[in-house]
Amino acid sequence: MVSMICSELMKMRHTFSLKIVVGFPILTVIIGYLLSGTSAQYAAYNWWYVAMLPITLSIISVNIIIREKNTGYQNVLCLGNSLKKVYFSKVMAIAVLLFVSNMVIWIGCMILGIITKVNITPQDGLRGTVLLILSFLWQIPVIMFWAKKIGYLPAIMVSFGMNEILSFIGTEKNWFLFNPYAIPARIVGPYFHLHQNGLTLESGSFLLDKSVVLPATGLSLLLGIFLLLITMNFFARGENNV
Repeated sequence: MVSMICSELMKMRHTFSLKIVVGFPILTVIIGYLLSGTSAQYAAYNWWYVAMLPITLSIISVNIIIREKNTGYQNVLCLGNSLKKVYFSKVMAIAVLLFVSNMVIWIGCMILGIITKVNITPQDGLRGTVLLILSFLWQIPVIMFWAKKIGYLPAIMVSFGMNEILSFIGTEKNWFLFNPYAIPARIVGPYFHLHQNGLTLESGSFLLDKSVVLPATGLSLLLGIFLLLITMNFFARGENNV
């Protein structure tokens, strides 16, 4: 399985998807530095989880399926491996890239703290970025499924649009656990100290409550496992049934 995941990553060499894994978080850091001065860390993290991370994950997840779809899945079918294993390796490859991209933003924001002002400690920054990874994982199989169903650009637009609209609707509501798109912005609040609109949280704000972090993260992971199993079965049935 490790070799299959490595193979999926190797296929992405010299592709736009692999470039944005590092390029978009670096761009986010630069934007934060240029626009926000001593609040650069706040701005960079906020831009990242509100906009840049959803679009990065959408593009990567769509590309890994569209590449196979454009070749009639010949590369997949000729391998002789279980289609479920092939699909799982693709999901895991994207998860690796999701991890790498978030580590780049974390390192970039630490550098911002050195050259501007430390608004978010490296420890809190790391906790927040790890939570982003865990709470975005469930979207990978969903975006891949959309890519197979509706194509490249529509899948990206739907994914990004739902992230933007649904996360803003539910993040600061008591029922946010019922809206998986709202979970990432909610659970990083205690570590990034930010409203989703980029304003810093007031002392004593309910959004600083860390008691919601564990159940919300666990719910996201369970949803991810469920969606992975469902979409894996669709993929294994072949192109005509997906």
